[in-house]
Amino acid sequence: MSYLKIDIKRLITSKMVLVVVLILLSIAIVDPLTVFRYFSKHVNLAESIGQNPFQFWMLMNSVSWGNNLYNIMFWIFAGLLTGLIYYDDKNSSMYLYSIIRKTKIKYLISKILSVGLLSFVLLLLVLEINVFVTYVIFNDGSVTTDSYNRLAPHVGHFAYKAYLSSPFKMVQIYTFLNAIAISIFVVFSLCINMLFNFSNRYVALLIPIISLYGFNFIFDSYPVLFKYNIRMILQPRAASAITTIITWNDVFIVFGSWILLNIILIFIVFFKARDCYE
Repeated sequence: MSYLKIDIKRLITSKMVLVVVLILLSIAIVDPLTVFRYFSKHVNLAESIGQNPFQFWMLMNSVSWGNNLYNIMFWIFAGLLTGLIYYDDKNSSMYLYSIIRKTKIKYLISKILSVGLLSFVLLLLVLEINVFVTYVIFNDGSVTTDSYNRLAPHVGHFAYKAYLSSPFKMVQIYTFLNAIAISIFVVFSLCINMLFNFSNRYVALLIPIISLYGFNFIFDSYPVLFKYNIRMILQPRAASAITTIITWNDVFIVFGSWILLNIILIFIVFFKARDCYE
């Protein structure tokens, strides 16, 4: 069996990854159901706000508990989805056994591909489940209210043309961007573990998460950086709530910069791997 198949199987059965899956599925399914239940008890409020599904998918509905929990734990998910499989290998006989069987470079590539691909597919599926559940239970897409209209992206925003064409296209753009982003940050977390070879399991988990929170804090602290803040890019409510206009060029710059950072980290990891028994 190839390294990649083994690593994906290990990730799928990892307790840490399973916890993330459970939390994400709970948010994706229960959040729209609780919102629907609330409005079923407050009919007048439902009529005033509207029942268009575009208003209540988890990424857009910024007042829901699911949206808040997802955004609070976003960086934590990036650490947990590594499954700490590299740490576990490095602190057991599995590491030496694996690189003796083939090469350390193939071993490292497998780790990077497995966590990147699995995290992308996982979040994409979960967010699509949320969209499906939301569009099934909130099925009145014909009526628009002032509350609905306030969600429209500003003119010039990267999601504006998609919204004009079909709000559902905007939903899919943000779903895809969030899945790509979590994949990037999971690979970042793995690279940090590969570079520093932490001896303590909790340190190996927390340092990448703290680093990501640190990056986010810097971008949150300076309004001039808002258009380059990936968390602003990933939240559809920001498209109408903030005055900063984020364009597709900004999106490509931000995602490209994070990908470039990962490539640099991977290059350093490979450079350190010249000695296959290091």
